[in-house]
Amino acid sequence: MCVGAAMLTSGCGDDGRPADDSSGNDDDVGIESTAGTEDDAGTETTSGGMETTESSETEGCDAPCGDECCGPDEVCDPDLGQCIIDCGEDVEPCGDDPAECCDGGEVCYAGNCIVPGDPCEEPVCATETLSDCPEGEVCDPDLGACVPIMANFDCTYEPEVGVFDPVPRFTWGVRQNRNCTVDADCQKEEVCTMGSCEVTWNHITVEEGDNTNFYQVVSTPSVADLDGDCIPEIIFNTYRNSEYTTNGILRAIRGDTGEKVWTFNDANYRSDSGATPAIGDLDYDGNPEIVNPGQGQWLYALDYQGNFLWQSDNYTNPGKSGSPSLVNMDLMGDAEIVYGNAVYDSSGNLLYEGNGGAGDNGSVGHLSCVADLNNDLRPDVIGGGTAYTFTGTVGVDFAGSVLWENGGDAFCGVADFHLDGVPEVVLVRSNDILVLDGPTGATLASIPIAGGGAGGPPNIADFDGDGIPDIGTAGGNNYVVVQFDGVDTLTQLWQADTKDGSSQRTGSSVFDFEGDGRSEVIYGDEWYLRIYPGTEPDCALVPPGPGCDGDMTDDEVLFIDINSSRTRAEYPLVADVDGDFKAEIIVSTNNESGQGAIGDAGVEVFEDRLDNWVGTRAIWNQHTYHITNVTPKAGIPIVEENNWTTPMESPYNSYRRNSQGAVAENCAPDLVLEDLAPVGPCLDTVQFKVRVCNQGCLGVGPGVQVTFTEEDAGLLGTTETDSAIPAGGCQTVSITVPAPGVAPYSVSASVDDDGMGVGAFNECIEDNNGIGPEELCVSIG
Repeated sequence: MCVGAAMLTSGCGDDGRPADDSSGNDDDVGIESTAGTEDDAGTETTSGGMETTESSETEGCDAPCGDECCGPDEVCDPDLGQCIIDCGEDVEPCGDDPAECCDGGEVCYAGNCIVPGDPCEEPVCATETLSDCPEGEVCDPDLGACVPIMANFDCTYEPEVGVFDPVPRFTWGVRQNRNCTVDADCQKEEVCTMGSCEVTWNHITVEEGDNTNFYQVVSTPSVADLDGDCIPEIIFNTYRNSEYTTNGILRAIRGDTGEKVWTFNDANYRSDSGATPAIGDLDYDGNPEIVNPGQGQWLYALDYQGNFLWQSDNYTNPGKSGSPSLVNMDLMGDAEIVYGNAVYDSSGNLLYEGNGGAGDNGSVGHLSCVADLNNDLRPDVIGGGTAYTFTGTVGVDFAGSVLWENGGDAFCGVADFHLDGVPEVVLVRSNDILVLDGPTGATLASIPIAGGGAGGPPNIADFDGDGIPDIGTAGGNNYVVVQFDGVDTLTQLWQADTKDGSSQRTGSSVFDFEGDGRSEVIYGDEWYLRIYPGTEPDCALVPPGPGCDGDMTDDEVLFIDINSSRTRAEYPLVADVDGDFKAEIIVSTNNESGQGAIGDAGVEVFEDRLDNWVGTRAIWNQHTYHITNVTPKAGIPIVEENNWTTPMESPYNSYRRNSQGAVAENCAPDLVLEDLAPVGPCLDTVQFKVRVCNQGCLGVGPGVQVTFTEEDAGLLGTTETDSAIPAGGCQTVSITVPAPGVAPYSVSASVDDDGMGVGAFNECIEDNNGIGPEELCVSIG
């Protein structure tokens, strides 16, 4: 197969034929030739660059080619040593069985003649930058043009359920010195060396002079691709000593390496260090803004490069360790900012402030929720036991009023538990979990939190795979999951012993890592990070096993590791943070308090060593994240779709949970190779290229390894892709090596191969990663 590099030629070049010095085509392969010369073996090189060899088997043949005799519409390909269809000088046939000649204006792409689409220059990445190409096409970097997506959307990989092997991708901050005698005394993946626990991964320390004392993190980070370079950033507040609600410094680091992007350290605008920043394109100019709670009763905003934009008007109701929500309140113009029961315009001017709840649980908040409760298309604000509704246009007659009230303040979430298209509101406050009717606020069901405790921000997802959302929250000494039975009753599904006597309000998130319809819980208490299965393993058996007793023990968890915190309302989250299309876990950690001093301080990113975790979105933009509130590029929808009805065929119907985004469940890559060929003349050094294509429905990030071998010389070397390859996309890689002996060379290549035959990706088809052997550089043999 071949892929044309020039859009105006009929077919594809790079066929390995000897190049005329005056041709100017550096991609042709061969040596200088002289028309009509004949060597001692009776081989003649013609001015067209083709070889003819006389033999007894081809005597009387007008166009001999090795042992073949080419027909009237064929020519001899010296690299292949066989007859091929004649498409004209320096034009290679397209495809095989049978090959064809591309017409004028066509190019050969993936073995087919196509008319390339519009020119394009966009980067290919998981963060879904705005595309120059229409739907159904992808930008090909070799052609610089849009081409049809060659993807199999039925390509899936189903990982073995319950097999988890998270490993740190990197950590940022300051490590805790831990003494040890054996590896088991250390954090997982650390090793005990000379009595001290040492990392086996990349650890990033705060740069000298960059406020090196500010490395404690007790808030949920946010994730977004701020600069459009295809690598998301992690944005988070840091503090020093025990200043966990004041004097915070906001930082942005790369999601793939942890390296610094920027630090905002203006002493006039220090943050609430326990707060979570919100990220989104407020003014719809294509670049996101960052809105962060200040250490006073105000917010401030930065542009995507970390430059100061504005400080907001003051709000009245004090709150700490909260997070803004970004939403278009009047369905036109710029987006607005909701913080507690206050609404601001995109420049920080206060538009409305209510007198009721603000989304607090005791001293922790504001964490109000935004959703269309009364089906008027306009977003309403849930400030715990008070819901606010709005009319009018910002800057003209924007006004708010109370929609309903039900008790005191609380943390919140929104989902459809009756599966009737009407939302319910979940509240957690003062040791109780409640479900309210969304339009009216009437209480439908309630249940106390097992073991007591104020309760953390709820997450909502289907934990047990029955199609109905469940609720998870943390108490003081227990994590609990309760299920809604459809007739306004809550029952406890399971509980697990934890340690959070400090805040008793810690958050958690959920994600279906295995794509089996059961969401897992990611939770960190004062001492440990845990990943809980949605149900106890024995409860998934038919009939249930003896361990299905409602008591989730550490023997039943999927993962546990040292991770300390004084705890506020923070939680670990799941996003594609390095642009590889797969899920990672992002964790904040601190160790300055007495109850949480056993772990490191900073930010930790975990990935799956086994590549079993499914794909997900490359964004998590605020504490009350619920998928439909933000686009993959940090855009704020003019009219937000309801999470509980979107997408229509299988609604997300969740809160504080990430999804696989636009791809189908368990989508996987399928990596193949095409167009293995030499580049340029085969002299003392040779260059071989091959085209890496992804026939699956899930993209892969940069760094896909490709290994080249030669039959006699063995391993030639391993190279890797330098950018992401989306579903249906391709990228060409090459390797330059000393000539491996005397030409011709029998060359093979394999993708997802580290040179030792070991791959990194789980694909829907694993036995199609190779190409060759192919005889290359025949013309100089």
